[in-house]
Amino acid sequence: MSIMKPMSLATALLLSLSAGTFAATPALDDIPDNAGYTTALITIPQPDPYQMVFQQQHLPPNNNEPGFQWPDQNKSAIEEDYILTGNAATFLKISAAQSSDLADGTGKCKLSPRTKYLTTAMPGFEGEHMTVTLKKPLPGCALTKGYVYMDHFAATSAGGAWQLPKNVRAFLDTLAYAEGTGRKYNYIFTFVTFKSYADHPRKTICHGDLCSTAAGRYQYLSRTWDTLAQDLGLTDFTPPNQDRAVMEIIRRAGAYNEVANSSDYKNFEKALATLNGIWASLPGSPYGQPTYSTEALWEQYTAFLAKYQ
Repeated sequence: MSIMKPMSLATALLLSLSAGTFAATPALDDIPDNAGYTTALITIPQPDPYQMVFQQQHLPPNNNEPGFQWPDQNKSAIEEDYILTGNAATFLKISAAQSSDLADGTGKCKLSPRTKYLTTAMPGFEGEHMTVTLKKPLPGCALTKGYVYMDHFAATSAGGAWQLPKNVRAFLDTLAYAEGTGRKYNYIFTFVTFKSYADHPRKTICHGDLCSTAAGRYQYLSRTWDTLAQDLGLTDFTPPNQDRAVMEIIRRAGAYNEVANSSDYKNFEKALATLNGIWASLPGSPYGQPTYSTEALWEQYTAFLAKYQ
């Protein structure tokens, strides 16, 4: 039986697949309902239970390929927990609401750009936000703990993508662009979102006759995630762990050296060709789904890389 790869979120809106009947197709009652999740952009149609196709994902076997050596994440090796803001001012908020809906001083407090704020523990993660408790109160602010928008921060003591070399970060940005997730770590197949990172959402979503559990920035199927989590000792689905897992896939596929040197077009092209059997949105993928051209992704890559120079 041929292996289908996880469809990118962008592809999900463009493609509606049909296929032959599965030998053992579960009843609709076996598919979890959508309670607790939100659908951002589309209404998901009711699938035909006799035509449903469930995506599968090939995970390269563990091997001795080289990969990125992550810094020691042992808590004792971290001198102090912190969050580091990016190039724009942002806010500490009393809730995950829009900052424009919150009152200054009591509902939100301004955080300066390019500033390191010490925290009492590593940040937590919830949806598109981190949850933090500052060691020191902010001037004129009634808040010491609250929510900060994840995308506004350059680094945290929780680790993750910011620790990677700039070429690798730009490549992951490009992969996420192709998969339609951008900088969002809380997407499920078809733009459904989740809040809790305690575990892979394990939510089966169908679009047309295609059903998938793909979730996270890099669209892991639940089975793929379970193998990676066990092999790497990952205890949750938080963004830093998603970043660790995608680097493990790249390592196992034997593509790390090309990704690490992807600012050279030939290496970039070779990396895409090595990984297009895992992510169906990449050029040359054999799964019959819409793909991006190498040239289009190179244009995105160079723009992403420029941010890290």
